[in-house]
Amino acid sequence: MKQQGVFRNPEDVSNVRSFEGLAAAVLDPEALAFINGGADDERTLAANVSAFERWGIRCRRLVDVSELDTRTELFGRNYMSPVFLAPVGFQTAYHPEGERAAARAAAATGSGMIASTVAGVSIGEIAAAFAETAGTASLSAPWFQLYTTPNRDTAFALVERAEAAGCPVLVLTTDVPVVGNREGQVEFVSRKIREGLGGVPNFGGLDTGAGLADPTLTWGVVAGLRERTSMKLVIKGIVTAEDAALCLEHGVDGIIVSNHGGRQEESDRATLECLPEVVEAVGGGTPVLFDGGVRRGTDVFKALALGAGAVCIGRPYVWGLAAFGRAGVERVVGILRRELATIMALAGTPDLGAITRDHIRRTGFAEPAP
Repeated sequence: MKQQGVFRNPEDVSNVRSFEGLAAAVLDPEALAFINGGADDERTLAANVSAFERWGIRCRRLVDVSELDTRTELFGRNYMSPVFLAPVGFQTAYHPEGERAAARAAAATGSGMIASTVAGVSIGEIAAAFAETAGTASLSAPWFQLYTTPNRDTAFALVERAEAAGCPVLVLTTDVPVVGNREGQVEFVSRKIREGLGGVPNFGGLDTGAGLADPTLTWGVVAGLRERTSMKLVIKGIVTAEDAALCLEHGVDGIIVSNHGGRQEESDRATLECLPEVVEAVGGGTPVLFDGGVRRGTDVFKALALGAGAVCIGRPYVWGLAAFGRAGVERVVGILRRELATIMALAGTPDLGAITRDHIRRTGFAEPAP
């Protein structure tokens, strides 16, 4: 029920954007700045969101959409929708259960989750929460996102811990050679640095003196990871055709088109604008996932039409976590899935495979000839 304009129950919230205000009402200002902020003047952050407005959906008619199927498959595992939870660190700053609540929500909704290196609880605890909720095998563990750190022994130990926890996929983040200029997050980040990575559960017993930013990260490290793990290897942070081609040369299993939610470089390039060149470079042989600015099911549809195999959300589910814990995350995922199903019906696409590049066009001007 609602009282004096306040949502008392996550089921009362009808769209994802409303969760932002609910999170702001309960969060410490530093934590709120960390999750909502971006680099420099935050133009790239804003571009990620506004880019979806520059694409229109071409809705087809007289198609049987009486049965809609939002399911997708990645790396041999089936998910109820293409909406994944992106890696977001320090989630215990947003809710006492932190990533445990997010993992239970992901498992309960049949969604994929990528757990952060700097999660507020260990990857073992996250995987256990996920597995106990999922209950069955095909969807039994989250993926693990890796910050390599310049200390390779520490990085490889993190990989071993993720593999021991049952994670099927390793997601290497590549866009942090240095920490971006996050002016609005200075206090939160400074405090975390003062506290040290030794206080981050995944780093227990490991050497953390080198920090997280890794200016030494090169393709040679990618080769080293391939040799040390049987997990599928996905590279996160790819935004150009050139680097997508290098991913193929180095035999990676998947790519995530991402600019760290506009939190690292102020490139003024929305990830939605980067997605087509990456997809073209890959040529369909390697899964391409996408993150950045998703707030509606129509955004999910547009990213899929541009070639994404799945779409990752970050800020929206953390807003839901802050406001209502696990139930809030489930509601955010549920809203996006419902909205996606609605636009699929209206566009004449009964399943994800039916969504193609022909279903969208640039708005305001003609597209260039191929």
